[in-house]
Amino acid sequence: MTLKTLAIYTLAFFSMNNASGQESLDMPEPSDWQVLLQLDNDLFSGSDRDYTNGVRIGFVQEIPLESSEGQTMNRRVREGSNQFTKKLQGKLGMFGIKPDTELSFARGFGMNQLMFTPEDPLALRAPDGERPYASWLGLEYSLHYKTDYYANSITLSVGTTGESSLAQPTQNWVHRNISHSPLFQGWDSQVPSELTLNLHFDHKQRFRGLPNLTRGGLKFDGYYEGGIAAGNFRSDAYVGALARIGYRLPSSFSMPRVQLGNYGHQLFPDKNDYGRKFSAYAFAGVRATGVLHDITLDGPVFRKFDTSVESKPLVGELLVGWGLRYRKVDLVFSQTIRSDEFTGQTANQQFGSFMLRFQSGIR
Repeated sequence: MTLKTLAIYTLAFFSMNNASGQESLDMPEPSDWQVLLQLDNDLFSGSDRDYTNGVRIGFVQEIPLESSEGQTMNRRVREGSNQFTKKLQGKLGMFGIKPDTELSFARGFGMNQLMFTPEDPLALRAPDGERPYASWLGLEYSLHYKTDYYANSITLSVGTTGESSLAQPTQNWVHRNISHSPLFQGWDSQVPSELTLNLHFDHKQRFRGLPNLTRGGLKFDGYYEGGIAAGNFRSDAYVGALARIGYRLPSSFSMPRVQLGNYGHQLFPDKNDYGRKFSAYAFAGVRATGVLHDITLDGPVFRKFDTSVESKPLVGELLVGWGLRYRKVDLVFSQTIRSDEFTGQTANQQFGSFMLRFQSGIR
């Protein structure tokens, strides 16, 4: 992720209001909204601790390039790319946008809730070596621009920790009516309420130069990624890679797990994807994250609160999963193994993720 890329996204992000005010009466028809339902839960791994639950509903819509909004974004992104390339005397030309490169744009909205608990449900405060109680409830707005080989995103999230995130009543209802699990008793000791504001940047780029392994509908591909987040909820930076193999492998991919700043949308545009009746694939990935601040472990920024733990500066992840697509419906499941996130942690974290994505028919 380069400074040039960050500046281009920020410019396009804050130009949206101006673009929407320029729309004419003969605008092209907007595309249907995609709906994403995502669930993370450690019960998929047979535990009930640490990052114990995440849930999200998201909506993504392609922005027609012929619309005034799409044209404004296209012009400003290209102008920003040219200006920064010239200022740096072509040193970042490999990240630039060539005149004949076809861009596509999308916007997204989302609402999600995250929960974190210790292992012992009866503890009124997290015991030593266990994660403190914490939760977050927030909204996201995102913009994306994509080519056939890479996708870039900027996401603004606003939310709150503490009692206002409604984690305790939500978890209690689920444990009473669905999982029939013990009720956690220590929510009064959770990280207190604080309004959070975060900005997230994400870049994914498909591997190039891979050997042609297509045979009988079976294909192989992958991408590498990088991103950065800044704000009082979480400040970090990450790099990673993911590989897929499958039958009629779709060129689009949505990460199944709930993750701020990594919006689930069609990663690479392909007009033929939804014309294929059926696709099936498996995937595996790795990620390394450098953590500067995590409010669920380090506590709030604007008030004093002792969580009794401290976040680790480097966290590693291993991800494996599978996905199915039938026409305009995607079903994806993954399992994540995450290294220790805080000092004194007694066991690594594992959790499963489930995602359902479909076209809503709503424009």
